[in-house]
Amino acid sequence: MKILTNEDLRKLQSLSLQINLPVSGQATGNRKSRNKGISAEFSDYREYTPGDDFRRIDWNAYGRFNRLFVKLYMEEREAPVRIFTDVSLSMDYGSPSKFAAALRLAAAISYISLLSYDSVYICPWNEKVLGTYGPFRNQAAYIEVDSLLSGLKASGKSNLYNALRSMEWKPGRGISIVITDGLLQGGLEEGLKYLKYKNQDVFLCLILSPDEMSPSVNGAVELIDSETGERMEITVSDVLIKKYEEAMKRHLAKIREQCRKLGIQHTVLTADMPVDLMLKNSVIRNL
Repeated sequence: MKILTNEDLRKLQSLSLQINLPVSGQATGNRKSRNKGISAEFSDYREYTPGDDFRRIDWNAYGRFNRLFVKLYMEEREAPVRIFTDVSLSMDYGSPSKFAAALRLAAAISYISLLSYDSVYICPWNEKVLGTYGPFRNQAAYIEVDSLLSGLKASGKSNLYNALRSMEWKPGRGISIVITDGLLQGGLEEGLKYLKYKNQDVFLCLILSPDEMSPSVNGAVELIDSETGERMEITVSDVLIKKYEEAMKRHLAKIREQCRKLGIQHTVLTADMPVDLMLKNSVIRNL
């Protein structure tokens, strides 16, 4: 089953990542680096792959080698985009579920990044990063991204810091987008600090169920922690709902203040938002 519909993809054509971070990648892309040279200054060749801009094909090289090559330039370098998608059990809640919304957002960010010839890495995590998939480098690779995301399942507990410490990192600056509900027992702030330490331009996308923002339950209910299995019986009243909503606001305000201090772009989304609206409210802007 496809994560995004053809109509979703058409809407995303006009969107791009709102990134100004200079990066140090060595392949071509549409992000600007601080390396010396101008966009018209030739740097190197690489072999053509489906999805590359045909206007970059060097036809003289084709005449000599009977193979297609595209030109690379000094100033246009790819931004390595790492998408850290929370796949812990707490994400598998709500209708539509936070997990499904997170996959849609990850797919959308991947798609518009690939349109910009950025290299994309998919990094699902719970208590550890379950794999670093990629790099995916052009629009044709989106099919692989969709297939990968479609195969993910929610499992385990969540700890962002432990997860990030468990993976191997290549030196250099880049973009890290963390998609989670923020309902972690620990490791969120430490994980965000770790990403900044790794010279990442960080976006935090919090996805919550509408029921988590404003619960509609009442009377006697049993609450079950999806990650620990802990159970609690409570009686829901208007007073309790108000206290819960105030506690949620304090929790989100604390995360927002942490992000402000760290220089991290941050947004709160709900799982029922259309994917293009999620993007407009998080990591992209209209062109």
